[in-house]
Amino acid sequence: MIKQISNFLSTEELKLAQEYWLIKENFLNKCLQCPGSKSIYADILSETLLKIKTPIIENAIGEKLLPTYSFSRMYYQGGSLDKHSDRPSCEVSITLNILADKDWEIWFHELNEDNKININTKPFSFKTTPGDALVYEGCKYEHWREPYEGNKCMQVFLHYVRANGRFKAFAMDGRKFFGQTKSQALESIWNKK
Repeated sequence: MIKQISNFLSTEELKLAQEYWLIKENFLNKCLQCPGSKSIYADILSETLLKIKTPIIENAIGEKLLPTYSFSRMYYQGGSLDKHSDRPSCEVSITLNILADKDWEIWFHELNEDNKININTKPFSFKTTPGDALVYEGCKYEHWREPYEGNKCMQVFLHYVRANGRFKAFAMDGRKFFGQTKSQALESIWNKK
C-alpha cells in the first residue's frame, strides 16, 4: 500500500513548518544514516504532526493506527538515502515534503515474505511537492533516494503501527510520551530508583 496525500499540510501549516525548519537547521545533528545530511529524532513540531495528523492518515488507509515516533531530515546537494526496509516501528510511514528547491523521487521495490526483493515486480517512484505526503509500508518495500540535485530538501517522517496489527507492541517506539528522545527513554528504564 502506497498512497499520496496532496495538501497534507494546509498553506498556513506549511509556511510555519518551513520557517521553523530553516531556523532549526543550525541545531540539527549530523545524520548517521545519510552522510552529508542533518537530522533529529522526536522533534517537537514533528511529534505534534505525528499526533494531530493521525486521523487524516487513518482515513486515507481505512485503518486505526498507533503513533510510534517522528524523524526529521534536512538533505543537501548530493545527499541520498541508501536502499533499505524499515523496522517494525515503521509499519506505516509518512514522508512529508516540507521544503525542496528541486523535485526529488523516492523509489520503492516490493519485498516478498522473506524480506527479499520480489523479482516479479519492478521498482517505481513518486514525487511530492512541499506540503504533500506519501503513505507507505516501510517494512514491505525497499525504498531509497538517488543523490539530490537541488540545494536543500526537508523531509519529516511520521511512523505508525496498526492498532490491531502484529507490531502494536511497538507503539510509541518504547517511549512514555511524545517528544521523549531515545536516550531519555533508555535513561528512564536503566536509572529507575
